[in-house]
Amino acid sequence: MVLPMQKILLPRYFFFSVLLLLVLVSIYIFFEARRLQGELLRQTESKGLALAEAMENNIRSAILGNSLLEELISQRLFDNARLVDQLLRFLPVDQEFLQEVAALNGLRKIDLLDLKGQPLRADLPAPRPQRMQEMMARMGALPSEEATEQHRSMMTFMWGRRWRLSQEPNQTPPAVAERKFWEGSVFGVAIGARSFPGIIAVHANAEYILNFRKEIEVQKQVEELGRQPDIEHIMLVDNELKILAHTDPSLIHQPVDDPFLVQVKAGQEPGRRLVRQADGGAHYDVVKTVTVNGSIVGFLKIGLSLKSMETAWRRSLRNMVVFGVTILAVGILGMGVIFYNQQSHLRRVKSLEAKIGRQERLSELGNLAATVAHEIRNPLNSVSMGLQRLKAEFSPSQDQEEYARFLSLIQGEVQRLNAIVEQFLSLARPLSLKREEIAVDGFLTELVTLAAGDAAAANVRIDVKVVPGLSPLQADPNYLKQLLLNLILNGVQAMPAGGTLTVAADADKDHLRLTVADQGGGIEPESMGKIFEPYFTTKANGSGLGLSIARRIAEAHGGKITVESAPGQGSRFHVFLPFNTAEA
Repeated sequence: MVLPMQKILLPRYFFFSVLLLLVLVSIYIFFEARRLQGELLRQTESKGLALAEAMENNIRSAILGNSLLEELISQRLFDNARLVDQLLRFLPVDQEFLQEVAALNGLRKIDLLDLKGQPLRADLPAPRPQRMQEMMARMGALPSEEATEQHRSMMTFMWGRRWRLSQEPNQTPPAVAERKFWEGSVFGVAIGARSFPGIIAVHANAEYILNFRKEIEVQKQVEELGRQPDIEHIMLVDNELKILAHTDPSLIHQPVDDPFLVQVKAGQEPGRRLVRQADGGAHYDVVKTVTVNGSIVGFLKIGLSLKSMETAWRRSLRNMVVFGVTILAVGILGMGVIFYNQQSHLRRVKSLEAKIGRQERLSELGNLAATVAHEIRNPLNSVSMGLQRLKAEFSPSQDQEEYARFLSLIQGEVQRLNAIVEQFLSLARPLSLKREEIAVDGFLTELVTLAAGDAAAANVRIDVKVVPGLSPLQADPNYLKQLLLNLILNGVQAMPAGGTLTVAADADKDHLRLTVADQGGGIEPESMGKIFEPYFTTKANGSGLGLSIARRIAEAHGGKITVESAPGQGSRFHVFLPFNTAEA
């Protein structure tokens, strides 16, 4: 059977509720995803700041270590230069002697230079200072007293030092600076000699200096830290934004053209930013100012990869979506159950309201019936008694047959009118049931026998179908007989051309179902909701009370009566009666 569309579709406000729930779940997922993304980004920022802080401490320690060791090495070189100066004052010195001194002290070489930075290549076999002065005189390089005094007051000079924390000047006289005698040497010092008017330059061993820098170099720490999976890059630049250390060693000593670093240096940026890459990826930059002894020596920039964060965010987003969909499904299911129960409750309420309405109408009919019965029955009794006397005491001399037929017609109409009053009263007055145990199969056979005459006159065959082994029914046999006879006679009248009327009985666990099915023309859809209403009828001579009385009898037994019908397909009336009388 095709259900009406309104029974398949849920109420309109249910869909509005589902839509509202969907919007709320979507808003929750959106804002929770944004909150989680922000939280992961804050954690990444905190990680970057902590890493930058640790790196700053390591870099500061490395810079201090470099500076201190460079200071120690430079002091050692200065000591060697002063030792050579002292030896030149009292001992004959030649290049072989200087090479021996350099070898004993782990130096690359020791140079003796004039005031212009030119090397003194002549041997010094004579004692000092006389032979030195003679040599300088022969070379025409003997300075004046004023130049010698200026030379002795010259500041010490050092080259190759990378980490200088002090602000002491380190300049050479212009003439010496033009010579650049230190080129090609990794590390060294020069002092103005007191033993002769010139310069003593001491060059450190290049291999030793390079190994020293390799062991304590900041670049090594940067490269080791840059191998971690979450590190995109690490870069250390000086105050001129020149790279001192980088995870890519090929970029060292190159200038950095980064507006972000320029703004951080100028104090216009907080030193943190999210960078979107052209390939769709992203990383988070953290810039930390590196200070040593209160002085800014550079800037440390750490780029943190966001791949792990995005992976965690996507996983959490997927979990949130699954959770949201689950909540949505549970919510829809819960609302469906609530709406279904509500609709069931509303249907029960409407059914009770309709029942109460019928009871109120029946109560009104009862009051009316009492008045009508009193006003009609007395005249009817008088008419009936008069007809009986006329029939018994008066006999016309002619037209006796017409007279008898006329009296019988009047008597029949009086009886019909009395039956209508009785039906009216039975519809209005409360039913007083006298329950008895009824064998269903025998009861239906008796009913068919009672209706056989009317069925035969209408050329209708009655077919009885009873499921074997039905339990006995506790019911009032007279009222039940009235109910079923009403349905059977209606079925016979619905088939003026004849046909088969089926009377069936079956049962489930708790209820007996009695079915009366005809092969008549069926009931029009617009009449389906009215056939059980009092005084509604489609018959020319019908009272419209039969089905109303039938439903009242079924409800009095704790049951109900339903109908299935369509135009041209006959009608099927089902009477459901409980086996358990406690349900009535």
